[in-house]
Amino acid sequence: MHPIAALQSEYSLWTRDPEDGPLPACRELGITLVAYSPLGRGFLTGQLRTPNDFAPDDFRRNNPRFQGENFQKNLALVEKVGALARQKGCTAGQLALAWVMSRGDDVVPIPGTKRRKYLEENLGAVDVHLGREDLAEIEAVFPRSAVSGARYAAGTVGQRPQDQERRPG
Repeated sequence: MHPIAALQSEYSLWTRDPEDGPLPACRELGITLVAYSPLGRGFLTGQLRTPNDFAPDDFRRNNPRFQGENFQKNLALVEKVGALARQKGCTAGQLALAWVMSRGDDVVPIPGTKRRKYLEENLGAVDVHLGREDLAEIEAVFPRSAVSGARYAAGTVGQRPQDQERRPG
């Protein structure tokens, strides 16, 4: 039997649940954490400005973090990240990816994209260096407890988006 080499879990400024147990356990056991959705399902890029930016069949429309008042509160957080990114001379997405990479050599982000320009932008995150002051400033504007809304709609916890029942609008 081969030992476990990696654990894939959602991890970003937006979703920090792995810090509650999985990440420390991985470190204790020498397991790499592969962080999926390190851009907060695209939200941390700053490109999503309204729920109408989602296609009618986009599962995020049913995700509490992307609805109503939660969307607006979370958008305010992303705008703060965007301001920090501009100070660093990078995009909000690059700053968000750099933050994940700053968590340690045992944390590897895997941002997904369908467009080459976003792939190239994401690659630019390797050139964003975050010092202690930068990390403290990010934590000050985007503390773990600041995200509004649950990760998933009731009854869908633990399901992959592609496995969830599609509901109209």
